[in-house]
Amino acid sequence: MHLYRSGLTLLAALVLTACSSKGSQVPATIDVTKGPTSITQGQAKGADDITVRTPYFAFAIADGEIVDLALREEDQYGKDLIQSVSFIPGEGKLKAESTKIVKHTPEQVIIETQGSWEGHRFISQYEVGLDYPGIKLTTKVLDPINKTVFAGYRLQRNEPLVGKASEYNDMERMVQAHWTSAQLQNDISELYETDDLRASYELKEGNEYSAWLSAGSLGQLNADKQMYTTASPQAELGLFNLQPTTGTFENYISVMRQRWNRGERVYLNAGPLLKNAKNNSGKIYAYTPKGRVTADFARAASRGHSFVSFGPEVYPVTTNFGGDATPFNKSEVEFRSQAGLAKAEVWLDGEQVAGWKINGAKWFRTAVPVPPKRTWMQWVVEDVEGNKAYSNPIWIK
Repeated sequence: MHLYRSGLTLLAALVLTACSSKGSQVPATIDVTKGPTSITQGQAKGADDITVRTPYFAFAIADGEIVDLALREEDQYGKDLIQSVSFIPGEGKLKAESTKIVKHTPEQVIIETQGSWEGHRFISQYEVGLDYPGIKLTTKVLDPINKTVFAGYRLQRNEPLVGKASEYNDMERMVQAHWTSAQLQNDISELYETDDLRASYELKEGNEYSAWLSAGSLGQLNADKQMYTTASPQAELGLFNLQPTTGTFENYISVMRQRWNRGERVYLNAGPLLKNAKNNSGKIYAYTPKGRVTADFARAASRGHSFVSFGPEVYPVTTNFGGDATPFNKSEVEFRSQAGLAKAEVWLDGEQVAGWKINGAKWFRTAVPVPPKRTWMQWVVEDVEGNKAYSNPIWIK
């Protein structure tokens, strides 16, 4: 009898080990399973909980919200990084009522949950595609709430974000090939570093609230050169509002400068619907010295290590854009344009404080001292055809 029981114990251990090993393997397509999650240190332990595994990350849904998420590390997934990602309609949380898989192909999965808060019903969807490491989050209000509430998506991490990846605050040298240009096709409204998208809303019937949970990608990119989606040390989680940014870039940059004055670390975006005075859209140039990898591009753009261009280019030589500069040190930049450069400007806390005429040169380098008792500075350059490039702010310590 003793040997028989040991045999069962050994068999059970082998089965559990095999299941665990299978769950930690990275699939080539999107895989969906029900039951306790295979994510290391995961919280989803119920028989009806759902785990989704992609070639780049895995996540689990329990009680109507994402409770586990792990990024790919080489040939397997790392440990669970989050406590939850969910739509918060006010004080408290949604009470989960149902969860179902509404679409599952090797290339796409959509999971729908229904929940309620103080008697008001909500439907949420979690959509993931094979090509872009991230999750589109959407919540629709079924019953209106006739009062203003503090609502929106929130990411809660298991541990604070720590720098396992390169920070790139200071430039070692200027190498043009270390910059990748692309235009976001996703409806991300602005780029920033935040885990909390909640704001004051009156939740009306039929209203939809959408966000993008990046797991190493900002979604589809229209790039000049081929980009590569792969596991990268630069990959990290990020939460972004999904709302089309339209209108003129001149109005957009004016609003962004006001936000920079308030110390908000939000950064410039460029999309197909945001036009300059010539009705042209721009591109983001992001600092990606390790190659044209989507995770590196996403991290650089969300931290402001980038500029937006409608033609000419502006590259940092000392402190990177989005970085922190010490007063009395110099901020040096390099301008480039195939059409020829016309002029350049320096902005401090929303006002232009200096400018140069360049008279058609295709390459120009200049510098200014970083002033004390200021919040931010920005470089703007214009070519002979009237097209401009705008750096993200350099924050002043």
